[in-house]
Amino acid sequence: MSYDRALLKSWAEMETWDECLDRAGALNKFSSKEGFDYVQKKYFSLVENRIRQCKMILRNHQDSFLYWVIAELYDRADLNQSPAYLYKRAVRYYAMKALEFDPDFTKARTLLAKANDWVEFIGGDRDKMPEYEFEIGNFDDSKEF
Repeated sequence: MSYDRALLKSWAEMETWDECLDRAGALNKFSSKEGFDYVQKKYFSLVENRIRQCKMILRNHQDSFLYWVIAELYDRADLNQSPAYLYKRAVRYYAMKALEFDPDFTKARTLLAKANDWVEFIGGDRDKMPEYEFEIGNFDDSKEF
């Protein structure tokens, strides 16, 4: 039994959340919270559904390509859902599994490096989500950034 590599490759290369927001216009001045929420739910539901389908295929096929596809999909998961997503644990795990099958798989190696850079940027892997506090000072909205 085989699987559709072209389809799975298109899933791995699907638009990112930022690209989706741009395409849908969900961040322009005319967008509503409801519109944003709809686009968000639709996008992340699609990602989660594709991950589930790939994991079902993984039961019968274990190769570097499929592990890379899953890692790419996890890289598009909603970072706000869990520390596992924020710290790219699944991305790193599946990229490493892909490299176990093919140590020269450049796309998996690149994705792993990107995920590791992200984790380093946010201060390392932790067990809980970071809490951010922002101080609202004298904000002059007439200044350009």
